Amino acid sequence: MKKSIRTIGAISIMGIMMILSYWLGTTQAETITEIQTVTEITETEKLVEVVPDGYIDTGSAEFQENFIDMRTVIDFDVNGDGLQLYFMDGTGYWWER
Repeated sequence: MKKSIRTIGAISIMGIMMILSYWLGTTQAETITEIQTVTEITETEKLVEVVPDGYIDTGSAEFQENFIDMRTVIDFDVNGDGLQLYFMDGTGYWWER
């Protein structure tokens, strides 16, 4: 009897830990940007935006000009020299090794 109660308790605790760790992981996955006010010795104030490492601004012009939207890729060919991507609009992109 004691062994079965102990087993049920251990399984319950592990289940609760799994649920709480999932909940904690999903709530911490948001990207948070903060704006801090920095006061210099000259008594001027400027706003400094703090951005987490690895954050990519997908709305910037640099991103739009230099990255491929992989959702528009419909086919690809790979050989020893590189990769050929084919897009929905009929265009393609060759990526050399």
